Amino acid sequence: MAQEETERKPIVAVPVRDEAERLPALIEALDSQTWISQTNQILPIIFVLNNCHDNSADILREVSARSPHLALSVIDIHFPPACAHVGSARRLAMEEALRMAGLHSVLLTTDADAVPAPTWIDANLRAIENGADLVGGNIIGDCEEEAVLGPGFLQRAMRHLHYARLVDQLSALIDPIPHDPWPRHSDHTGASLAVRGEVYSAVGGIPALPFREDVAFVSAVCRAGYRLRHPLDVQVIVSARLEGRAAGGMADCLTAWVDAAAQGRPHLVDDPLKVAARLHHRRFARSGDEAAPIVYSAVEDDFSDKEPDANKEIDIELAIKRIEQMIETSQDKTCVA
Repeated sequence: MAQEETERKPIVAVPVRDEAERLPALIEALDSQTWISQTNQILPIIFVLNNCHDNSADILREVSARSPHLALSVIDIHFPPACAHVGSARRLAMEEALRMAGLHSVLLTTDADAVPAPTWIDANLRAIENGADLVGGNIIGDCEEEAVLGPGFLQRAMRHLHYARLVDQLSALIDPIPHDPWPRHSDHTGASLAVRGEVYSAVGGIPALPFREDVAFVSAVCRAGYRLRHPLDVQVIVSARLEGRAAGGMADCLTAWVDAAAQGRPHLVDDPLKVAARLHHRRFARSGDEAAPIVYSAVEDDFSDKEPDANKEIDIELAIKRIEQMIETSQDKTCVA
């Protein structure tokens, strides 16, 4: 659905909840974007302070005064208790960004505890220019903070990352997506999303959900037939804190992994045979209709309100061996074909 167009202007939307300690790192990262240095343009950023009780607003005022290439707009709001969550804040930030920048824009969102790479905006714009409607960024955990969580957690995290990459590689072999080819990553969360302004508007924007508002938005975009891309060069570092701001988010997942490692619980994942069956079904379902929306969830992610290994059935080491064999077999078939 994307078309070749002239330059689109980026604008960044950030929900904030008591992030005075981490906001300076985010702002420094945004102020260091190569897009700013190469274009000499001002980067507009919308911050929505969601029921903050710290000095986040003071931090933003101080930064605004000494960062001439950043145009900060701060909305300090106290939502009623039922709406005081990340979904409301991110939606308000994105809606304001769309109002300011218009449909011919690229709306980017990240989290207040994230640190985008210096090329974050440039890489997102490049993906949009190359035909993507929505871009998911590669989320990388803060190495120093992850190390504090202990060797058991690190081993579990590295094994899961390896397994997830293998699942995505198998997905690219069984049901390749032309506009999102391998190599790629598989992240598309609020820590790094970029979307064309008219696409955001067409699907009704990010829903004001108490958690997983980002996942719901991505699903809506894909169901509408737009193209989601996962470029490896769009990267954001995220914190590895255990006390997060959103229920069911990264912090809850990390806490569950730390607890599981401490208790010596087995690391269970989806059986690759069932993953492959879902992939074949997805390919068959789309075979007669190339315009059919793409469902990306070949394997259930761990960012949910379930126990970390709920409904999982196979040890991860066995799963890795099995899926590596399946990839090798699929590659051999591809070569023969």
